[in-house]
Amino acid sequence: MAVYAVGDIQGCYRSLRKLLDKVGFDPAHDYLWCTGDLVNRGPDSLAVLRYLVSLGDAAVCVLGNHDIHLLERVAGARRYVQGDTLEQVVNAKDSEYLIDWLRFQPLLHYDKTLNIAMVHAGLAPHWTLKKAKKRAKNIEKCLQRDDWKSTCYRWANCRFPEIEPKKMNKNERILYSLGVLTCSRFCSANGVFNWRANRTTSDRAGDKPWYLHAKLRWRDDVSRVIFGHWAAMGLVQHYPHVLGLDSGCVWRGRLTLARIDQQPFHLTSVACHGHC
Repeated sequence: MAVYAVGDIQGCYRSLRKLLDKVGFDPAHDYLWCTGDLVNRGPDSLAVLRYLVSLGDAAVCVLGNHDIHLLERVAGARRYVQGDTLEQVVNAKDSEYLIDWLRFQPLLHYDKTLNIAMVHAGLAPHWTLKKAKKRAKNIEKCLQRDDWKSTCYRWANCRFPEIEPKKMNKNERILYSLGVLTCSRFCSANGVFNWRANRTTSDRAGDKPWYLHAKLRWRDDVSRVIFGHWAAMGLVQHYPHVLGLDSGCVWRGRLTLARIDQQPFHLTSVACHGHC
């Protein structure tokens, strides 16, 4: 049995299958963790979703911002955005089934045996693992309710709070948590997130990547956090407490996979030229 984690797939089905063939992935015995952004930008989001669904319990996926974007599209909360490649999913005969599968995926996955957590984007510095799991669970409950479309509509028309104040209502806390788990990159020394910066440097003095904050409470609870989301930063593998796997497949970079049940982690990647 092997446990693999793969970076943002973003609809690049052919690259995903090529990568899994390269490592001899066998869903009868192995597990595949996906860091989110399963869909969009790439050419075949529909095939990616259908394949991951077919893996059953062998696939462990967390939701990324593009996956949330798809849910918001289906809910009628967002219109087409330039670069979107989601119509094939929206118009598919099995769209309702696939969307239901997607909205029941977690925002955070934690494996106690490996002592490894996975999120799409990041964690707040002041969160313990327990608090992060609680914050993720609150979002999941919203997406799994019958009225999930109205919730997505509300999210699509709100901005993420930059910081989690002591006094915050439930909806504000969920929005903040959604931002942290699916969109975070930079934050200040006081843990104030900068949602604007999306490259390798921030436009705000004193900002650092969320995983380089001086005081990270979750480090007491988990040995490593695996994440994606940050294609501009590329692979983040030189720190003992995190592993970033978004190597920019959809941007003509590479799709990267790590075997995480053995130490040290072994990384494998495939080039993603042309149409993934």
